[in-house]
Amino acid sequence: MKKFIFLLFIPLLLNSCKNNSEKGNSGAEIIAKEEKIDKLQWLLGTWINENGEEFSQETWSQESPTTFTAFSFTQVGKETVFAETMALEQKGDSLLLTVATANQNEKKPVTFKMVSSEKGHFTFENKNHDFPDRIIYTNPAKDSLHAWIEGTVNGVPKKIDFSFSRKN
Repeated sequence: MKKFIFLLFIPLLLNSCKNNSEKGNSGAEIIAKEEKIDKLQWLLGTWINENGEEFSQETWSQESPTTFTAFSFTQVGKETVFAETMALEQKGDSLLLTVATANQNEKKPVTFKMVSSEKGHFTFENKNHDFPDRIIYTNPAKDSLHAWIEGTVNGVPKKIDFSFSRKN
């Protein structure tokens, strides 16, 4: 049932991102926006991580010149223990990462704004969110993705790493 409810949110998130990105964009604005989001073209495709009985996958697609979307899940054995949808969208000068997770935030999407893209680390931040308040994506080597989430929980710093390989 949780999977079914979660899958209902995917079209809503994708449609919302498409509609917002298409309103009021002139040709010049779209070209400028593409340049910023194009720095993350390497994300497109399917990424996997297998560790014993745990399997994770994150698949990124380009929906428009200014919007990428993703679906990510983790299975332990045959049970899906985590699933989320993501949208990476260029809006004006801002690059926004919106995450919707079925079992968190009352099933409402949370948006993080890119605050840094230095040295191949793409850092998205939302200081108003409990945990995480930062999401970082890197491409440390060809066909590898290293991401992590960080913030504080009960005043204690916390970081969770995710490592993926490109699926061929």
